Amino acid sequence: MMRIVIVGGGMVGLTLARLLRDRGHAPVLLERRPPGAHQARPFMLGFQGFPALEELGLLERVRGAGWDIAPGADGTPVAICVKVGHLLDALAEGVPVRHGESVTGLLQEGDRVTGVALEGPGGVSRLEADLVVACDGVGSRVRAMAGLEAEVSALSDATLTFMSPSVIDRSFSMRYLSDGGQMGLLGWPEGSAGWRTIDRVGRDAALAPGVEAFRRSFAQLMPEAEGALAGVTSTDQLLYQEPAVLRADTWWRPGVVLIGDAAHFFGPETGVGAALGLGDAHALALAIAQSPDDPDAACAVYEAWRAPVIRPYEAADPAAGRMALPNTDRPPEERWPPA
Repeated sequence: MMRIVIVGGGMVGLTLARLLRDRGHAPVLLERRPPGAHQARPFMLGFQGFPALEELGLLERVRGAGWDIAPGADGTPVAICVKVGHLLDALAEGVPVRHGESVTGLLQEGDRVTGVALEGPGGVSRLEADLVVACDGVGSRVRAMAGLEAEVSALSDATLTFMSPSVIDRSFSMRYLSDGGQMGLLGWPEGSAGWRTIDRVGRDAALAPGVEAFRRSFAQLMPEAEGALAGVTSTDQLLYQEPAVLRADTWWRPGVVLIGDAAHFFGPETGVGAALGLGDAHALALAIAQSPDDPDAACAVYEAWRAPVIRPYEAADPAAGRMALPNTDRPPEERWPPA
């Protein structure tokens, strides 16, 4: 059996670990953060991630904890709006994770990666592997250590999101701003969330006008969000982010492979990043099952399967198309912070 180390115990890493364990492998899953640590955020899971959850027997459970978005004639939704913690908790059940472990280097023999160097609660150690899987996000340290280059392009604007305990009457709503930016609203059984494109001004400036001004401005532009905004009483419920898009031309080299956000990251308009990451995990698990003793063959098959899926999303990402556009055409009521 292939010795597999998965670096990153978030949504994608947990999914891959479960899929591999179901196929008889015993991957080692490493996560720097403590158990249960995650960023509360607006979240919807697109249909692209459904097959992995269905195979794990978790899809209906996740749907039961959330609300469907735009079900089709057969009842299958385009996406599920769910509290992200519910999905993470479901995926983590029964999966051994080595928390507090940081990868400090890659072991190599010639051009091949043969494992990882670690620092954690037990001190410094080494862990040999036939395949190291990088699930450690946009700023992937494993990707950098492996010399797999990625183009990271900052967007011309930022996003300001809110989380609310208020339950609303819908799972999803979206409106476009004058310059192509957007604002949106999500709802699930325990609360709601929303986001809006704003000027790239930094966290302090974005939060300076205060929560009352934020609620008024958001509701003016998106009246259907008023119920959700009623539960926003502190700037602690607001999250400022300066997104970037990431594209890696090469996803693997002998002994190491990138999946999820370590391999590709899209602007907030697409809403497919998490789902495509689950699809990556599913494809890699299937490729390893096809070539259980040959990591290079498995990675080649994984890339052949996923490139036709991922590359069109990268080419069509509306956020990337707006990167060079200054935010000069927004009318005053659309600008945040207010002039």
